[in-house]
Amino acid sequence: YFDKNNLVKRRWVGSSRCCVCDQDETIQHLFLECPLAKLLWRTIHIAFNISPSTYINTLFGTWLDGMKPNMARHIRIGICALRWAI
Repeated sequence: YFDKNNLVKRRWVGSSRCCVCDQDETIQHLFLECPLAKLLWRTIHIAFNISPSTYINTLFGTWLDGMKPNMARHIRIGICALRWAI
């Protein structure tokens, strides 16, 4: 969620637009809707044969429910690295 008031408090002077596709940069856009994010999630989907999250409220875990714990743990580590990179 892009909150302009919060940026004023932090003295942010940069753009509120996505540097990849020039859309408004919201959390939903950043992690799910941006073409770069879509490409990265599609790579995860193909590599692990899983369906990645399509909603921001499930992005941080529930879409791996039911997977073997050891495999889910490894995927979560990779996903955390991917989120950080985004």
